[in-house]
Amino acid sequence: MANLDAAIVQLADESDSVELQIRWRSFELDPRPREPSTENYAERLAAKYQRSVEQAQEMLDTMTQAIADVGGRADFSKVIAANTFRAHQLIQWAGDTDQRGDTSDAQHRLAGALKRGYLGDGLNLGEDAEMLNVVAELGLDQDAAKEALSSERFANTVRGDEQEAEQLGIRGVPFFVMGGYGLSGAQPPSALVEVVHKVQSDQGETL
Repeated sequence: MANLDAAIVQLADESDSVELQIRWRSFELDPRPREPSTENYAERLAAKYQRSVEQAQEMLDTMTQAIADVGGRADFSKVIAANTFRAHQLIQWAGDTDQRGDTSDAQHRLAGALKRGYLGDGLNLGEDAEMLNVVAELGLDQDAAKEALSSERFANTVRGDEQEAEQLGIRGVPFFVMGGYGLSGAQPPSALVEVVHKVQSDQGETL
């Protein structure tokens, strides 16, 4: 996400006329219903990918450093593995408030806050109360968010996004779709900016 934010800043520096609309789509890496778990992350990763615990820890160390390199923070000793279906519903609720004009950039801010909390602070994405605290900290309508969760109004939106991802053959995140282009993996800001330029060129627009 830090790379995306850096790309946005670079594009804004290039031209005041650049208008980007960012929409977060839902994709669960592990959609299985399950209770939140504090099992050692390296051991869980080793079992999932049939690696040794040492190899899994090396993978985590690499990810931790990569996140730090772009200004983020990860502490996998705090990560609580949980089903993220309700977190995705909250993110789609925030997107709906943006589209209705009630908020500005709420979806992007909420997605980032939930991700930072999950990776660095032990935020339990399986607990509504913890996520609603994040909503309140961002200055968003906590009561409206709570109602969205209790009614599951955005459950079908999440499922629809995941069905579309399956049809597109998406197997992991992050995955960026811009115009007719798709980029998989943690792309550097320069790559994201380049694709925006390609989309603008295809549409006959210039920065």
